[in-house]
Formats: sequence, structure tokens, C-alpha cells
Amino acid sequence: MFRMALLCALLLAAPSAAVMAQDRDRDKDRGRPGDLTDRLARKLEREARDLHEEVIVHFRKCDCFKDLVRHTREIEKLAGRISKLADDKARPRYVRETLDLIDEEVRHLDRHVRELGREKAIDRRAYDHLRDEIADVGRTLYRLRRELH
Repeated sequence: MFRMALLCALLLAAPSAAVMAQDRDRDKDRGRPGDLTDRLARKLEREARDLHEEVIVHFRKCDCFKDLVRHTREIEKLAGRISKLADDKARPRYVRETLDLIDEEVRHLDRHVRELGREKAIDRRAYDHLRDEIADVGRTLYRLRRELH
């Protein structure tokens, strides 16, 4: 009888421990208001750096290289500004304004990359990888914007 009661207690305790762990993780994400914003800002900065390196390494010989580099350099600079604003706990309005600027640059870059995709002489794997990098930046921008609202 004692073994049966102990077994029932253990079976009931295991799911509740898992639920408590999920609640703790959710509270940790909600914990301090700027934590998730800081992490997303640092992630955006890393992705912008990767995007810039991708353009420099694979598209140096393309005709539109200067435009691509100019946009990726601006995206990288704005991502650094967002990271700094997030570290300084700046007003969300300032971060949103910078997000609008970086979003505009990403759209311009995406337009140039689509034009680049029409050329036949480009490396398709590098092109697809660049499109993935741009999509990563776009997703992080979206998550940051959602976090600030």
C-alpha cells in the first residue's frame, strides 16, 4: 500500500515539476523588461555583421557590389546603434525610430539582391545564402519590434 502511494505521488510530482520549470523559463524571459530586447539587439548586430561579410566575400565581382556594401554597412551601423540603445535602456521610441531606418535599408538591400538574382553569372548557392541572411535580419527586426510594443 505504501509503495502504491509513493508511486502515485512520484507520478503526480513529475508533471507538476515540468510545469513549474516552464513557468520559471517564461518568467525568466519576462523577468527584466529589457533582457529579451538586449538579446535580440545583440543577435541583430551579429546577423548584420554576417550579412556584411557575406556580401564582401561572395559578391565582390558583381556590378552592384558598391550598392550592396553601402547598404550592408549602414545596416551594420544601425544594428550597433540599436544594441547601444538597448544597453543604455533608452526609450523604446528611439529604438523604434532606428528600427524603421534599418528596415528601410533592408528593403533597399533586398531590392538590389533581387535584381542581382536575375543575372545568370552569379553563384546561386551564395545568392540563396545571402537571401537567407536577409531573411534572418528581417525576422529579428520583427521580433524586436514586437517586443517593444
